[in-house]
Order: sequence, then structure tokens, then C-alpha cells
Amino acid sequence: MHAPFFHRFGFPLFLFGLAVAAGGCEGIDRKHDYAVADITPPAEDEERPRGSSHVAGFADMVEQMMATRQDFLTEVKSLQRAYLEAGDTVKANWCRRLAWQLEQVLDYPFLSAAPVEHRVEVMPEQSIPAADKMFTEAEAIYNQVSAIPLAGALEHNKEKARQALGMFKTILKDYPKSDKVDDCAFYCGEIYKEYLREEDPDDELSVRYYQWATALDPNTPHPARFQCAVVYDFRRHDRARAIELYHQVLDSEEAGYASNVRFSATRIEQLTDEESSHIRPDEPKSAVAGEPRSADDTPDDSSGSTIRRTGDQDDEPPPSP
Repeated sequence: MHAPFFHRFGFPLFLFGLAVAAGGCEGIDRKHDYAVADITPPAEDEERPRGSSHVAGFADMVEQMMATRQDFLTEVKSLQRAYLEAGDTVKANWCRRLAWQLEQVLDYPFLSAAPVEHRVEVMPEQSIPAADKMFTEAEAIYNQVSAIPLAGALEHNKEKARQALGMFKTILKDYPKSDKVDDCAFYCGEIYKEYLREEDPDDELSVRYYQWATALDPNTPHPARFQCAVVYDFRRHDRARAIELYHQVLDSEEAGYASNVRFSATRIEQLTDEESSHIRPDEPKSAVAGEPRSADDTPDDSSGSTIRRTGDQDDEPPPSP
């Protein structure tokens, strides 16, 4: 019994033991090391020039990209029609969403310092019934989203925001003389800033639309300068530009938003001299409990941080960055 058992099982086990002994026991209980051993970039990337000054032919590159994307967009729409004819609505809807995303990319003003709708002849001059009707509809859709805090985080509301954005842009393109174009420019900036950040990650589009709104109407009833200042302050961390815009809010008492005016005055002080600004929380000057504070401890309101004017709008807190 023992000999057959050894021949059948013992000899293979003996060979396995020899293999373990020859290879060593180091790997039996050793944990795998997943660390990257070589972090040297590929050779073609090592000498890659950095900075836009080393890149030539932006216009040609953008033109080629646009042509390629347009061809792809055409193919996607053809595929969408084919899926619809075949009755596959799920894949047709995929194509529809992909086509929409491609169209949004094509809207980016790569070679311009202004939004794509910005043309010399755009100027608020007259009431145009068709534009007024579309604006009312777009504003109603926008208000459905903005009325609920944090609503922009929901995809359903993002779709509504995109719908309103498309309508505002249509007015800018098709009705450039409408007296609603400055309002449309402001709302485009708001939608990008508050609800479609993934489509404007560097806040370039929101800033351009805010600036365009004030260019179209320096007395715009919307807080375009303030919103633009907030972007430069809290997102871009451009202190100089933020201070400049906050000063513009103070100088114009923009749109009568008292809270925005006070916030602007506060931020100017904080950004100008963060260490000594009296806007910071007061600290007791005496450690003696119950000791009355002197007149010198009274906060100084001479900065104008409580500027008000007759006819101020509701004292709402400034919007979040």
C-alpha cells in the first residue's frame, strides 16, 4: 500500500518541495509591492516645451479640431436617426446626449476674448415681441431651478438650466437689438457659475458673460459686477482684479443690492490688509472678567461697510461663490 501511494502522491510532493527550496521561502508570505518603480516620463514628453509661447498656429489647430468635431457630430446624428428607425430608443438617446455635448464644446470661444454671440451689432435698443416671449419662457425655467437651494446639483435641474441657457443664447444670436440682450448675458453667466460648472471649470465663460452684461448696459439691474468679483475672489484667487470689481460695486451701488455693497466694502478691507482690518472679530482688550469695554473698543464703521441708499432692494445675503 505504501509504495503505490508514494509513487502516486509522494514523488510529486517531493518535487514541489525541491522547487520551493530552490526558489527560497521569501515569496511564500511576502506581501506584494505595488509601488511604481520607474516614474520617468516617456522620452517624447521629457523635452516638451511648456507655456503657450512655445505653441504656434492656434488658429489652425482650433479650425482643424472644429472641423473634426463637426464631422463626428454629423455621424452621431446620423447614428441617432438610424437607431430611431430601428426602434432602439435607448441608444438613440445616448446619441442625442452625445450630440448635445459636442455642440456645447463647439460653443467655446477659443479664439475670442468674448462669448460667441458677442457681435458688434448686439445692443439693447428696442422691445421685440418674439424675443420678449422667449425671454419670459427662459426666465421662468431658470426661476424653477434657482428657487430651490442646491437644486443645481440634480441632473434634472441641470437639464432645465441647459434649456434656459440655450434660449438665452438664441435671443443673443437671433435678436441682437432686443432690449433683453443684457439680461440674457447676465443669466448666461449665472447659469454657468451656479449650475453648469463642469462645463465651465475655469469660470471663463461665466466671467465673459458677466462682463458682457455690464458692457451692454452699464446700469444693468443685475449684480453682474458683484458676481464677477466673487468669481475672481473665491475661485480664481485674483486679489487685484477682485478688489477692482468690488470698488466698481461700491461706486455704482450696483442694482441697489445693499448686502452686496456692504460685502464688497468688507472684502476690500480684508483683501487690502487682512492682518489689521477691523472687520475681523473683536478681541477683548482686558482679561479682567466683567470689566467694561472702553470707547476705543467700539468697532469703527467709518469704512462705509454699511452703505445704504433709498430704495435698496431686499437685504439678501450675497450668493455663495
